[in-house]
Order: sequence, then C-alpha cells, then structure tokens
Amino acid sequence: MVIAVITSLVLAGGSPLETPEAWLESELRRGHPAVKEWRIREVLPSRVSGDLRVDRFEVGRLGSRTLVLVHGQDSVGRRTVARRWYEVAGFGPGLVTTRPLGALTIVTRERVTIASVDVMAQPCAPLTDPKSAVGMRLLQSRHQGDTLCASMLGSVPAVERGRTVVVQVTAGSVVLRTEAIARADAGIGERVQLYRAPEVGSKGGSFWGVVAAPGEVRIDE
Repeated sequence: MVIAVITSLVLAGGSPLETPEAWLESELRRGHPAVKEWRIREVLPSRVSGDLRVDRFEVGRLGSRTLVLVHGQDSVGRRTVARRWYEVAGFGPGLVTTRPLGALTIVTRERVTIASVDVMAQPCAPLTDPKSAVGMRLLQSRHQGDTLCASMLGSVPAVERGRTVVVQVTAGSVVLRTEAIARADAGIGERVQLYRAPEVGSKGGSFWGVVAAPGEVRIDE
C-alpha cells in the first residue's frame, strides 16, 4: 500500500545518527502517529560495509515492503549508496466488520467494531470511528474482519434500486397512493423509473416519477 513519499534526512555533521531501522521507524512514527506498534524486519542480508560513513538515509514509497537507501562514503572517500529492504507492519486501531456484508448493505453499529489492524497492509487508510460508517452503504462486499475505508462507503440514496417505494399520483384534485419498485437509485428531486406489476382492474408496467422524500415518489398529471 502506498502511504507517502518521505524525503531524505541529512545527518548533522555527516555522522551516523542512528541505524537505518531506527531512522525508518522514526519516520514511520512521524507520518502515522495513530499506529501503536511497528514491526520492522530486514528482508535481505545487509550489504552495507562496516567502514561506510553514513551521510543520510532516504526512503521512497512506504508500504509492507520498503526500500531504504543509505548514502555515504567508503573508507577511501568514494560516494556510495547501499540498498536495504525491509518488511514493515504497523498496528493501530481500525474499523472492521463483525460479519460478512454484501454490497449495498447499510452499516449499523453492531456490524462494525474497532480492532488492531496492520495499516501498512491495507489498500487505503482504515476508518477509526464507527460514527463515520454507521448509516452509510457499502459499495463492495466485505468479509468478516475486513477493514473499512471511506472509499468503500457511499451515502444511502432516498430511493434505492429494487426497493418498494410509495407513489403519490396527483391529477387535479384527485390524489392516489400506490406502491412500485424503483429501477435505479435516485436522490430527492431526481427522476426515477418505476415498475408496477399488473393487478386486477389496473394496468402495470414502467413509468417515471420524481423523488419527493426517502422512499416516496411523486407523479403530477
């Protein structure tokens, strides 16, 4: 997961301030203060010479696999750059699902909880407050224990596709109320296509109306 691009840090006086691991963790903590625990492990054996005089460290895109460049000079004064790869995990609070949820499910308080998650392994920044998700609609299905991000949620439209709505038909002084199925999502003030099955004494089929309120559509004739 791409989190940020951190520029290099020049060490004061050209002397080694700390190890690459310690410097990387300090940068991670500065960029992600909500993370409570960092786990950093070098993936490959270090190729940094013991006599390398370190000038600065540099890191590109942070993620579960992160490259740290060690800039410095060897024993004869030649400029050199050593590459060191690290596996990075950072655990902090995140909003997760308590059960499998399908796309278009409306999030309720019992369907989510706060848990410790590896933020570096997520495709986006996890939400940390249930209030930011409750009442919203999932845009994609999620498994139990999956994290939730803002990009996975959308507002619930006043009229939802496939749901039954109340239709008020006004013709002069005559007002009729019936029910129909919405064929698309729509917000208040938007036109939406509806479908009503044929009944005895009435003709069904498709027709259009304007959303007047949540679950209500108006037709003026």
